Amino acid sequence: MIGEHARSVAAFDPQSGAAGWVDALESAVSHTLPLAPLQVEVEGGSTLVVLAAIVTFFVALLLSVLVTYRFVEGYRRTRARPILLLAVGMFLLAPGPMFVRLIVGNVAVIPLSAQLLTTTLSELCGLIVILYVVYSR
Repeated sequence: MIGEHARSVAAFDPQSGAAGWVDALESAVSHTLPLAPLQVEVEGGSTLVVLAAIVTFFVALLLSVLVTYRFVEGYRRTRARPILLLAVGMFLLAPGPMFVRLIVGNVAVIPLSAQLLTTTLSELCGLIVILYVVYSR
């Protein structure tokens, strides 16, 4: 269908000049583009549920970055190594895997199993660092 319209655009009347190109192009575009201004297809549930999941994800990301930032500020104030390790553990536990999901989730070349392994290993390392700080004192 698009090929037919492309041929009609290419086969315009030379006598009509630029106006002919515009008319032919408008005709081809009007036949190939949907009339609705924006059509969104949602996979995984209703649109409301998907939007709620996205909003929740970004709120959790914001809160985890805020908690990590507070740990870093505490370390800068006190220069206590356990607080720095808590900041590292918190980053590896929450914001790190979230950023990985955001960035790597949009790359089709990386398989889902590698994405899951990366995020799970980051969370595991974060928990190990936090547990080390808790039980080393």
